[in-house]
Amino acid sequence: MDVTENKNVLLITGMEDKLEQSICHAASIRPENTVILKSVFPHISQPYSDLMRDIITLVFQKKIEEIFIVRSKNEEQADIDLDNFMLRNPHVNDRLQTIDYLFQNGNPEFPFSNLNEWLNGGKPVAVGIKQSVDLIRRHLFIPSHVKVRGFLIDTEHEVLTEIKAE
Repeated sequence: MDVTENKNVLLITGMEDKLEQSICHAASIRPENTVILKSVFPHISQPYSDLMRDIITLVFQKKIEEIFIVRSKNEEQADIDLDNFMLRNPHVNDRLQTIDYLFQNGNPEFPFSNLNEWLNGGKPVAVGIKQSVDLIRRHLFIPSHVKVRGFLIDTEHEVLTEIKAE
């Protein structure tokens, strides 16, 4: 892996504690040159979402030269039981059906096919990382000199495995 010691790096990581320490060690990144942005899901679903706006802002404010999207190999996917939620909250059933209709019929505003897929992420971690790398690389507001890479990390052994994007 290239040593990125003196570059300003934006790490987009999962919510696990101390994940950024393992990443910095595995990638030879100096913590003082690192900005960390934590996200529950491994993918950026929309090019003009709040998360993407945060990324763009950090790239310019902090003079970011490289973006790493890194998720743990052992990360568990979200598992929100929508059916159970509706049983416990029957008063929101009509609203949920309306939202589900919008997901199924309102593309491209709703990039997922249904509410359950949106709540739970809908994609394997590696696929989400790959799609996010592609989205950030191609975004109009990300300078072409900013390098964007995606990784899975084995936190136990502090080993990064790069996820190649198109």
